[in-house]
Amino acid sequence: MPLATVVIAQKDPAIAMDLANRLHAHFARVAVAESALDLRAMLLRHKARVAVLDLELVDAEGVSQLMRHFEDLTIVCTHRAPDEHMWMAALNAGATEFCHPQDIRSILRASRTTPKQHLANAA
Repeated sequence: MPLATVVIAQKDPAIAMDLANRLHAHFARVAVAESALDLRAMLLRHKARVAVLDLELVDAEGVSQLMRHFEDLTIVCTHRAPDEHMWMAALNAGATEFCHPQDIRSILRASRTTPKQHLANAA
């Protein structure tokens, strides 16, 4: 059964389209935000439950702000060359997962975890 809606925000449009194509079979709706400014409007418009965000486009503070504004949003952060500092910053900001944008398995696994489940598991 497909999950609700996912919004993808990636700096590289080719990566965004690849993710959209690969996630389409797993979500009822896949939307692509063209910028960080467009992201919030897309989340509201589509009532998204999951966001896949490139940390080159939305930094850890932006993730934290999204978590405060959309408390039921599951956020999966991606980066082409992730490092431990970025990983920790993303998770501390409220992201459920941090992975490479081509790691569809991790994205799908994280998308099935609610923020409340993630916080309970982390405690």
